[in-house]
Amino acid sequence: MNRVTTTRLFVLSTLGAALVLGGGYASAQEASPAPIAAPTAGNITVKVTNLQNMGQGQLLALLYKRVDRVEVNGVKYFRRQILPVKTRKMSITFENVPFGDYAVAVMHDMDKDKEMDTNFIGIPDEDLGVSNNVKGGPLGGPKWAAAKFSHKTVDNQITPIEIWQCYD
Repeated sequence: MNRVTTTRLFVLSTLGAALVLGGGYASAQEASPAPIAAPTAGNITVKVTNLQNMGQGQLLALLYKRVDRVEVNGVKYFRRQILPVKTRKMSITFENVPFGDYAVAVMHDMDKDKEMDTNFIGIPDEDLGVSNNVKGGPLGGPKWAAAKFSHKTVDNQITPIEIWQCYD
């Protein structure tokens, strides 16, 4: 080996050792771990009870951000889930929902058309329920203030919604 090659090998091995060992220097920023950001979203689990007619239709669950009235028809929802009705009690989870105020409406959609069927004066013909188990009045579904709940934890389980039959 000539002198130039030996010098190059020495320099490269010294640099390599410095890289592996970190040069013996560490900044305070490198030594401390990065702070963990607080979560800004989580899951909302909705338990539904008192379902009738197992094996028929589907459960339509709608999650609303801010609306005047919580209604299935004609009101824009934030998220929607549809599940087959198999038992009298079911659970639905809306995943990765940003923290904030929400309301939920659930309906046993017997004809699977994703709309609330009503009689000639507007009374629902399909079973339904709303968060906080509030009911609507003669002018429509429950008002936002009565149906809303705060979502501010990673795993939020709201009060179970009991499905009721308006037409009985």
